[in-house]
Amino acid sequence: MNQFLHYDESLESQFRAIFLFGRNEATYKFALAKSILELSAGKKSFISLQELSPIFTKHMLEHSNSGKIQTKSKSSRYIQALQLYNQQQITYDQLMHITEHNAFASVIDAFHRIPNNDSNKHFFEKDVVGRKNGIQLTDELFNLNSSVQFRNLSDEVEGRWNLVEAAWSEKDRHFEVRYDHQLDELFLFRKTTAQSYMQSHLRTSLTAVRKPLNGYQKGKCFYCYKAISINSHDPNICDVDHFIPLSIQYTTEKNLELNGVWNLVLSCQQCNRGDDNGKFARLPLTTFLERLVKRNEYYIESNHPLKEMIIAITGHTVTRRLAYLKTVYEYAQSVRAANWQPKEQYDSGF
Repeated sequence: MNQFLHYDESLESQFRAIFLFGRNEATYKFALAKSILELSAGKKSFISLQELSPIFTKHMLEHSNSGKIQTKSKSSRYIQALQLYNQQQITYDQLMHITEHNAFASVIDAFHRIPNNDSNKHFFEKDVVGRKNGIQLTDELFNLNSSVQFRNLSDEVEGRWNLVEAAWSEKDRHFEVRYDHQLDELFLFRKTTAQSYMQSHLRTSLTAVRKPLNGYQKGKCFYCYKAISINSHDPNICDVDHFIPLSIQYTTEKNLELNGVWNLVLSCQQCNRGDDNGKFARLPLTTFLERLVKRNEYYIESNHPLKEMIIAITGHTVTRRLAYLKTVYEYAQSVRAANWQPKEQYDSGF
């Protein structure tokens, strides 16, 4: 977490740190993050809780409708109200009343809280205008709206939300997170004896893979640090690349777990498959292994199933994880020369 902001305290990184590393007892922080991103497109700075309630609840309903757990608390009047509304036992007006008076008690105060500190930048402040409680949107939020990375942020919040609620909803804990490179998505696989993880009845889709990964790379190509897009409608949408080429797996009977999240990076199209010096199935220079280690440690500092899977595969300590990556990389070097790098790299990395 400290490393994440050490060399980069941009608005984008400050906002990402909040939803990637902040503690979560409920998913309210994600709903509030998506709400203020939406509100940043307007010109109004003071938003009353009455005005915030329908926007906030819209995002909560999208997730509560799935039946997945949205809070660690055994009792929450607001979560119960969402369930009652879904069951048509209370009206929308009643839901809005409960939202305004119960949903924001903690999340507004805790929103900017990150490990060991508060975020240096606040995207809103608690405020009262007249007799109305609400929030005052800050210049930082409106400036964030104008940034190159802004259009990725809502999807990134969504990806993190999907992972957190999946972890809370999986009761038996006997699961793995796998990557389906044909669908470009992460899915949760319930482990049973002698059954393939590709069998549909054993797996649950978690999220499109780019959404949760992009924030940890700060919206940058892993290799050249150019800004990337995860928007599915963008012709320049980034690629999902195996740092150590997947084809290396076919040279040994030992399972190298190259389809694991620890080995997946987001790359601009030019670096991954460009006609002029694209990586394709080449092995990057050793210096990029250090970058992979740092990126993976960002995952470890952020509680979600990706963290658990990386630890399970690569080790429970930084030393063991580094040793594991070096061992797999050295094997890959014995098969294929590590000689690829992009032609140019931008200054600001992750």
